[in-house]
This record gives sequence, structure tokens and C-alpha cells, in this order.
Amino acid sequence: MAGTQVDDSSFLQAFANLLGAPEPALRLLISILIGYPLVLIHRYTLYCKSPRLQHLYFISCGVSIALFNYGQNVVHSAVCIMVAWLLLLFIGGTVASIIISFLFQMTYLLVGYYLTGTDTYDIKWSMPHCVLTLRLIALTYDVYDGKKDLDKLSSDQQKTALTFTPTLVEIAGHTYFPASFMVGPQFSMRRYLDFIKGTLVGCELPPCVIPGMLRGSLGLFYLAVYQVGISWIPDTFINSEDYEALALWQRHVLVGLWAKITLYKYISCWLIAEGVCIMSGLAFNGRDPKSGGPRWDGCRNVHVLLLEGSTQFGHIIQSFNSNTNAWVAQ
Repeated sequence: MAGTQVDDSSFLQAFANLLGAPEPALRLLISILIGYPLVLIHRYTLYCKSPRLQHLYFISCGVSIALFNYGQNVVHSAVCIMVAWLLLLFIGGTVASIIISFLFQMTYLLVGYYLTGTDTYDIKWSMPHCVLTLRLIALTYDVYDGKKDLDKLSSDQQKTALTFTPTLVEIAGHTYFPASFMVGPQFSMRRYLDFIKGTLVGCELPPCVIPGMLRGSLGLFYLAVYQVGISWIPDTFINSEDYEALALWQRHVLVGLWAKITLYKYISCWLIAEGVCIMSGLAFNGRDPKSGGPRWDGCRNVHVLLLEGSTQFGHIIQSFNSNTNAWVAQ
């Protein structure tokens, strides 16, 4: 009977109401958290196995997450991936490819913002499309750098340059990687392919499960602080008449606290997503010169201690959304 069928959307909405969060935000959180079991499945069944199978696994995971959040709007990411691949296939490694890629991907993103934007911060298909846009533009640059002489590249460019044109499956796997498709972090195609081949860490299972869980736990702590804080100073209060009626010094204090709490929304997502990257092994960043142990900060997007103890504006730039800042600088 139709009346006995469970409506997933109604269930999620009811659960979201219980948590005091919008349903799209709950879907986003589920999509990030599900990355942990997904990378564990990969770790124990596919790690260092057939690259094609690994790509297809990550594509199926990422597309499923996109369908869960945005339904048929997953077509937008598919279109941009196809355009990026065709561009690299026919004119990859040229200045024209960079210009066309930048114009197309940025225009597609901006039009998406215009068509989906409202007066509030919405979680729609255009949100992860920002991550996708930066990733596909960076890929064009990496192929372009791969055509240059090695001695003309900076040390950062040498780490990311590609001397070949990636296949459509490789580009899709890189883009839909479930740990980073929704909110980042950014990482190069070179890092992704080294991870797939087993040359990033080695084919022995790396000791990254506990570090990943610890990083994810820190993200959940920040998420809890955000939920408590936003219930105390909700977004609507800052635009309310009650706020305007307060004394000037009170408004200064409250807007500062509100802004700090709002940042924790992003920090929590980045930390949880980074934990997935660490648990997969993708975040391996060499070995500590002092202890000799593995470093797992290769996908770090927020430097928590520097951010919380920042005393200069430059500290904010260095510690918050650092992967994107580094991409722009490069």
C-alpha cells in the first residue's frame, strides 16, 4: 500500500528537525561521513589492485553521493568533466586550452550560482561544483606544465605537472573521489594517480586508519560546537530588530562571536573530509624529518592551531581554506 511506504525524504526531514538542521545540511553531513566506510572498503578490497576498477569504484561512489543530494542535477558535473576531457584530448597543453577551460568552467559555475542563488546560503548542486571547477581548471594547467621543460617549472609545478593526457575514466575518478567531491579538499591529478598506482605510499596497507579517525573526530567536535553556538546566536538574529536595538558594544561582541561560530560550519566539514582522505592513504605527505613517521597532512585545508591562535590577518590566509589559497597562488 502506498500509505505504508517509507518516504526517505520525510524521514530525513524529521531527523533534521530533531537535530535542528536543514535537510540539505543533513544530507551533506551524511555524504561526507559515508566516505569513511567507502574508503575502508577500497582499502581492504581494491587498494593497489586494477587502476580501472579503482576509478570505476570511486566514480560510482561519487555519482551516488551526488544523486543522493541533488538528483538529476548530477548532469552538470558530468557535462563539465566531458568538456574538460575533450579539451585536453584535442588541444591539451596549449595556452588556448587554459583560456577556454577557465572561461567555460567559471562561466558555467557563475551561471549556476545565478540560477540557484537565493537570499540565504543554500546547499545545492552549485556548491560542490565550485570544488569541481577549481579541480578541472587546475588539471588543464597541470597538462600545460607537463609540456614545458622541467627546469622551467617551479618546485610546486614539478610535483603536479602531467606529461600525458589523462583518460576520461581517470578524470572522472579524480573528480568524483568520494572524500572530496562535495566540499574538497583540493588535490592534484598527479597525487590521485600515484595513490591509485600505489606509488604514493607503497602497496603495503598504510597505518592511516587511526590518524583519519582522529582528524574526523576533531571535525565532529567542531560540528557540535557549531550546533550549540548557532542555537544561541542564529543567523536570523543578526538581521533582526532585536539585534539592532542592542548597544553598539554589544553588537560588536555578538557579531564577532557569530562570525567565529559560522566559520566552524566550514571547518567541521573540512576536517571530517580530510579524515576520509587520511584514512584512504591519499593524504600521505612524506615522512617527518625528526621522528621518521609518516605525515598525513597532504590534503589539509585548515591549520587548526594556527587559526585558533592567529594574531595577524596573514595567519587567517595561511590557516583557513589553505588548499584553495595555495591553488590560487600556484
